Amino acid sequence: MVLCVIAALVLYGIVLLYLFISNRGYIVRTSHFNKRQWVAFFFLMLFIFAGSLIYTGSYWTMHDMGNVRFDQIVYIMSQPLRGTDPAQIRKFIVDPLFSAICFTSISIVIVYSLATRQFSLKKNKPIKKKKILSPVFLLLGVLMFSSGLSLGIREIGYADVKAYYFEDTEIYDNNYVDPADVDLQFPKEKRNLVYIFLESMESSYADKSIGGNEDENLIPNLTDFALNEGTQFSNAGPGEIGGMMQIPGANQTASSMVSQTSGAPLRASNGVLDVNNYGMEEPGSFFPGAYSLGEVLEEENYNQMLFMGSQAEFAGRKAYFQQHGNYDIRDYHWAQEQELIPEDYYEWWGYEDEKLFDFAKDSLTEIADEDEPFNFTMLTADTHYEDGYATDETPDLFGDQYSNVIHDSDEKIKEFIDWMKTQPFYEDTTVVLVGDHLTMDSDFFEDIDPNYQ
Repeated sequence: MVLCVIAALVLYGIVLLYLFISNRGYIVRTSHFNKRQWVAFFFLMLFIFAGSLIYTGSYWTMHDMGNVRFDQIVYIMSQPLRGTDPAQIRKFIVDPLFSAICFTSISIVIVYSLATRQFSLKKNKPIKKKKILSPVFLLLGVLMFSSGLSLGIREIGYADVKAYYFEDTEIYDNNYVDPADVDLQFPKEKRNLVYIFLESMESSYADKSIGGNEDENLIPNLTDFALNEGTQFSNAGPGEIGGMMQIPGANQTASSMVSQTSGAPLRASNGVLDVNNYGMEEPGSFFPGAYSLGEVLEEENYNQMLFMGSQAEFAGRKAYFQQHGNYDIRDYHWAQEQELIPEDYYEWWGYEDEKLFDFAKDSLTEIADEDEPFNFTMLTADTHYEDGYATDETPDLFGDQYSNVIHDSDEKIKEFIDWMKTQPFYEDTTVVLVGDHLTMDSDFFEDIDPNYQ
C-alpha cells in the first residue's frame, strides 16, 4: 500500500510538471499521425508488450516457481487452461502480465508524446524535424521485442533453450524397445498394481546420514519402506536412499506420468506447440504411437482407474490415460458428481489429500471386488509448490510449512498402506511409490550444496 501511494504521488508530480511546462509553451504539439503512422505505432505497441511479457513472464516463472526447464514452459503453453489452479492464474495476472501492461503503457505514452510534441527553447517556436516516424516506430518495436526476448532467454538459460531446439540424442535410436512388439509373459495368477505418484517427493527430504539433505528426516516412513520393506531402485549404496535423475520431458507432473508409464519423454516436438494435439481428447490424438503400461495391462484385461483430487484434464492427463489404457477417471469433477464434496468446494488444486486418501479407500475396494486384476493409479497434491497445503491439523514439527507438509504427507502415505495391508487384495498386489518430479518450491533448497545429487 505504501509503495502504491508513493508511486501515485510520483506520477501525480510528473503530470503536474508536464502541465506546467506545456502551459508555459515549452512543449508544443507539432503533428498528428497519418494512417500509416498509426499502423506502425500499433505494431510498436504490440512489439513492446510482447517483449516485456516474455521477459516478465520468464523472470516470474524462474523466480516464483524455481527448478523449471524450458521444455516444461513450452509444454504448458501448449495446453488448454482447463484444470489450472486459479491461484496460479491470479499470480500471473497480478505479476508478469500487469507489469508488462504497465511498462507498455508508460513506453507508449512517452513515445507518443515525443513523436507528436517537441520541446521549444522559445515559446511557440518548435524545432522542426523530418517525418520519419513509421520506420522509427518499427525499428524501435523490433529492438524492444528483441531486448525482451534476449532478457527472457537469459532468465531461462541460453543453454537450456539451445539444447531444446538444436541438440539431439541417439538414446532412443539405440536403446528404445517398443513394448508393442515384445511378447510379454504374464503369470497365470496376475498381480494387482497400486501405482502412487507422490507430488514433488524427493529422496533429499531424508536426513544426511542416509543420503538425504536434511538434518532431520522429513520422510521416515518412505525411508523405512525403501530401506527395509520394499525394493528400492536407486543410484545410492547400501543403507542409503537415492532415486532417478530428472530429465527434460519428464520433469513436471503430466510429463512424468507419461514418461514413467510409456518410457518416452513428453514434449512438443521441435517446439511446435500443437504438433501432437496435446490436450485434445479426440481418440488417438494424444501422444500417438506411444505404447504404455496402461495399454499393456488393458490387453491383459486389467480394470484400470486414475484417481486424483485435481482436475484430470489439466496438462492433458485425462486425454493420455483414457487414450492409453482406457482408465476410469475419478478426479475433482467426479467427486463433485458423487457429492463427496460440495459443488462449490475448491481447495488447493481441487480437494486436499486428506480427503483423497479417504475417498481412495472406497474406490480401491470397489475395483478390487471385481473379478479381473486391477491397476489403481493415484496422484497426491499437498506437497505441490509453493510451500505445500497445510491445514489446522498439520503438526508444526519443524517451524517451516513445507517441511511440515512433506512430513504430514509421509504419515498419510503410511496410514494408507497400513490400511491396504488389512485388505484381502493386498497379498496379491504390488505397490509402487514414486515421486513425479523434483520440487519446484523456489526457496526450499536455496542453501543446498550445489554438488548434491
